[in-house]
Parts: sequence; structure tokens; C-alpha cells
Amino acid sequence: MKKIFVLFTALVLVFTLSACNKDEGKLRVGMDLRWPPFETIKTDGTPSGISVDVAYALGEYLGREVEIVNLEFAGLITALNTEDIDIVIASMSITDERKLSIDFTDPYFYFPLLTVVHKDTGITTLEDLLATPDLVWVGPKSFVSLTIPLELATDPIIMQKQNASAALFELTSGNADAFIISASSAVGYHNDNPTITNLIWDPIMYSPIGMGVKKGNDELLEKANEFINGLEENGIYDELRLKYDSVIAVELPGQGLDFYLKDEE
Repeated sequence: MKKIFVLFTALVLVFTLSACNKDEGKLRVGMDLRWPPFETIKTDGTPSGISVDVAYALGEYLGREVEIVNLEFAGLITALNTEDIDIVIASMSITDERKLSIDFTDPYFYFPLLTVVHKDTGITTLEDLLATPDLVWVGPKSFVSLTIPLELATDPIIMQKQNASAALFELTSGNADAFIISASSAVGYHNDNPTITNLIWDPIMYSPIGMGVKKGNDELLEKANEFINGLEENGIYDELRLKYDSVIAVELPGQGLDFYLKDEE
């Protein structure tokens, strides 16, 4: 009986240690590394960008090594729920629809969303954009590019594409009229296609950006919120300003990190 008890105790210890090792292992952070200056890759293949730096700062706060997992944006929520990643830090807008699948932290950025329109529409103002009926609004699936027109536009026609590149192709080809995207991407798309697009500079919406965790992972959610609430006080935002203000200003003259910290709603 004593031997059985010792064996049982040993098995409990093994399982306990395994659980601890899992909890204290790498923090697997999912993001789509195609969205500079937030998520991108250096020429040597190293992940880089504002979200990458935020992820490493979170890992340091938690005392866990960080592994950046590069995934298609549309697959991030699935990867979270299948436990292929632990947290999403990917410029993901907090929406009611996504809240049905995952839990979000408090916002740590607010993205001004701008609209790139085809010049043939003749539209140059936000007022005209929202008042014009039957425009074809294009965007990648799972992006707010497609939900905003349904809320705000007049009789919108929705064209869903697999990714942003495909959406931009439809716009520049004249098959779509409008594409809502984050400010830095919108400016880049317009600058690459100045003869066939207009850029509506008035934001159509300010989108709150949060980190995503699997439902029920309350411990990680609480710790991530503690980290977010200390971003200013602990100097993380200042470090990001110092590193990225000049990068942001390349696409958005006169702007820096604070452009993404304003909640204008």
C-alpha cells in the first residue's frame, strides 16, 4: 500500500510539474507580418514592428519568452481557439462579432480608418461617400472594412476578398469603389496608385485595438490588462514613440505614435 501511495504521489508531482512548465513556457503571439509599421519582417526574416515590440514587452512583463507566430489575419481567431497560439497582438479591432469567439483586453491603440476610393466615383468627401448609394465596398474577410459600410453607408454592395492584396486589386481594377483600411495602409495604397484613387482623409471610424485571448483564459487576460494599463506609466509608449515616430511620419507627415492613441469617438 505504501508503494502504491508513493507511486501515486510521484504521478501527481509529474503532472503538476508538466502543468507548471506549460504555464511558464513560451508565450506564443499570433500576428500577420504583412502590415508595417505594426507587423512586418526585416530583410533577414526577423519579425519587426510596433506590435512585435509590444509583444516582447508583454513577455518581459510576464516573465515568459515570446515566440512570434506569423499567420494569415483571417486565421488568427481559429488558431487561438485551437490553442496553436496563446494571444493575438495583431492590430485587431475589437468588434461585437469577434467578442462572440474570443475575449479582448482593454484597447491599447485606436486606429483611424480611412477610405481609398476609385477616382471614377468622383467622391472626395466622407459625406458624399456615405450618401452615395450602391457603391461596391471591398475588403478582406474578417476585416471591419466590410462591417462598417453595412452600418453607415447607403445601400452598400459588399465584395469580400481573401486578403488585402486581392481587395486592392479589385479597387484599382475598377471592380470596386471603396476600401476602408487603417490610415498607414490607406495612404500607402493611394500613394502607389495616385492616378486612379482618391483618399478620403476624414476617418470613417476610430477602431479600438485590443489583444485577444481564448475565452476562459482569465488569468492571461487579467495580466495583459495590467500590462496595458501601465504602458504609459512604465515608459513603453515612450520607447515606441522614440523608435517609430519618424517611421510613422514617412506615410503620415507630422504624425507619430500619438496618432494611434486618440480615442475620438
